[in-house]
Amino acid sequence: MRRLFLPLALLVAARPGGAQLPAAADEVAGWLAGTFDTKDQAVADAEVPPLRLVVVAVPKSRLSFGAPVLYREEAKPDRPDRPVRQGFLRVEEDASGGVVVRLFELKDGAAAAGKWRTPVDLALFGRNDIREREACSVTLSKREDHYEGMAAGSGCAPSLLGASRASSELRLWSDRLETWDRGFDRKGEQVWGPRKGPYRWTKRSALPPEGTP
Repeated sequence: MRRLFLPLALLVAARPGGAQLPAAADEVAGWLAGTFDTKDQAVADAEVPPLRLVVVAVPKSRLSFGAPVLYREEAKPDRPDRPVRQGFLRVEEDASGGVVVRLFELKDGAAAAGKWRTPVDLALFGRNDIREREACSVTLSKREDHYEGMAAGSGCAPSLLGASRASSELRLWSDRLETWDRGFDRKGEQVWGPRKGPYRWTKRSALPPEGTP
């Protein structure tokens, strides 16, 4: 069963044709897949909550249309069965060579909770099960050893604490991830999200947590 979790980057490297480097979308998807946490940052900064993030590639997803699809689930380590954020990501290349990460939220999050243990089950989720948050799409550009990009505007702001717009910044390396999501009111004052800087996620493994089926 563990073979289902072979890192996407390895699958790309094993493709016929002898290509040595994966396409940008495949590389981003491969770097995103795995188990991350904010443990190290939380120890150093009491304002940062300890969180775990699990991201798995979804084989033969109905949302694919030829692009890699990932499922992400974020939870507190002491409540892994109660996700605080979850959804699907589709990683595409645009005409300019950038990588677009599209976000899809679940209409019924409970239906997918914990299914990173069996990614084949996630392939059954289709358009009737999700809502695409088009304004939240992040376009990434390669910067030497990492990718970075952001989404900003009113369309991506959840109606939380009076926010009228939000920004979402993402920086991705092969061994870590930084995310900085913030909400602002009409006066430009920040009303939610970390103020000091991004959450820093350390990649503990290219696989889901140990002990899964």
